[in-house]
Amino acid sequence: MMNRAHTYRTPLGVVLALLCSLLLCLAGCGLGAGDAAELSQDGGPYFDAASFTQSEGRYTYDDGTSVARKTGVDVSDYQEAIDWHAVAADGIDFAFIRVGFRGNTEGGLYPDRYFDANYAQAREAGVECGAYFFSQAISVEEAREEAAFVLGLLDGRRLEYPVAFDYEAEPGTRIAEVSDQMASQIAGAFCDAIRNGGYEPIIYGNTYDLMRLDRSYVEDYRLWCAEYDDGPSYARKVSVWQYANDGSVAGINTLVDLNLDLSNVVVR
Repeated sequence: MMNRAHTYRTPLGVVLALLCSLLLCLAGCGLGAGDAAELSQDGGPYFDAASFTQSEGRYTYDDGTSVARKTGVDVSDYQEAIDWHAVAADGIDFAFIRVGFRGNTEGGLYPDRYFDANYAQAREAGVECGAYFFSQAISVEEAREEAAFVLGLLDGRRLEYPVAFDYEAEPGTRIAEVSDQMASQIAGAFCDAIRNGGYEPIIYGNTYDLMRLDRSYVEDYRLWCAEYDDGPSYARKVSVWQYANDGSVAGINTLVDLNLDLSNVVVR
């Protein structure tokens, strides 16, 4: 989320990622029975693109069997003070609230200065809550340190949505040169620790970010995919689709990311 909005890779990066996905599906590398149930049968997009419809900037999904219409936002202190009652009245059902982040150069750990207020006010307005952490871990040890930091900040708070691991290796950041294998171990270690701490984890990324992860480390965890198109093109099921980073929501004075909850959709 780069402390504000998510980035989206170039079309070439997405094409290469999809080709890799197809090859993985054909080869069956490291796929268990549970994985097979979550992959499209032909290596193409898991979801039926024709089943997504957009109205006034908000997406829903209806394939005649499964329906998804819960809309969410993700926010940080970039949005500053939010009127959560106005947000709820504008049709927002859930929110991923940044709990903290690691600095992308010096590597310090910091709480999000608006987390406590956002969490309390969102719940009071009836908005279901999840959390996310912007990671810049360069080792498994740092990933576990981040998870412990998050668990301390959450301090047992109830969450209806998962705790997201956000790992974006942008040029100039301290994780820019982290290998795919190490990134996979880092993601797995963070998620393992979050689950052991009593919360459900989820891994955030665009198609490129998700495809670089070795699934033997992360196959047990939900995925949150950012792709600003007419539907997620990833071949594996994602639980949350972030479809815009320029959304407009009452009660939020900046542009904001918009998400669709796809967790209950099963493509047959």
